[in-house]
Amino acid sequence: MSGRDIVQLIFEDRKDVEAILGNPEAFDIHECILKYGLSTKKILYLDYKGEQYQEIVNYILDYEFIHNLELASQDELEELGDFQYDYLPEKIRETNKIISQKGYGLFSYPTSGDFYALFIAKLENKTKLLQVNLLHDERIPSKERYIQYYD
Repeated sequence: MSGRDIVQLIFEDRKDVEAILGNPEAFDIHECILKYGLSTKKILYLDYKGEQYQEIVNYILDYEFIHNLELASQDELEELGDFQYDYLPEKIRETNKIISQKGYGLFSYPTSGDFYALFIAKLENKTKLLQVNLLHDERIPSKERYIQYYD
């Protein structure tokens, strides 16, 4: 699968795809996706230690508003906001239990830093998203070079 294909699976809006692929630095598609996601807040960045507030809930609310859909009820979002966890993947799993019912998932994009880069995508694209090695850094464990889905 090409970098262009991955961009289209992560960013559904054609303008986003064109902005990333039209970037003169697009030879490193991995880095372009991260920079663009950070600058537009279409990717949620969280420290490995977890959330300080309710960033995941707020990210879901923003995604719902932008895409005019409902991924979780107000009660589910309140429970998710109150969810206690030791490690962030636990919260991501809990989030996926809720939003997977609507055909979406919260995925973790590979990074070489001490943070998680999370994005929401349709589950119908899960297999394609999980099979591409995006981070070509031999110092990072093989599994962590791929997009991950916690279920």
